[in-house]
Amino acid sequence: FAVLGAQYDGDKWDSFYEDIPISLLHHTNGNGIYNTSHPLLERLTGQLEVEAPCPYNSIPYDYRMSQMWVEGTLGIVPKLAPKIMLNEEGANITLSDNRAMFSKWANQ
Repeated sequence: FAVLGAQYDGDKWDSFYEDIPISLLHHTNGNGIYNTSHPLLERLTGQLEVEAPCPYNSIPYDYRMSQMWVEGTLGIVPKLAPKIMLNEEGANITLSDNRAMFSKWANQ
């Protein structure tokens, strides 16, 4: 295993459940158990370090790891708020396409 833990199972999201991204619905809560020697976890945390200077850094690490997994297994690229996608000068930021890399990780 790479990560063991619980997913949210409450009812506070019921009124807007259909609007919640699949990566948020199925993310493992951040207080899970992390197997620090597992190759997948090493890749995920390494990617978090690579993404530190980009807009993905505004997303909590546990949710971002779920987004990477969903991107690799289902090909669903996360949507970020438009204001997060602007640099200091107000120009749009283009993020690299990591679907192939994340898919490779999921299939190993």
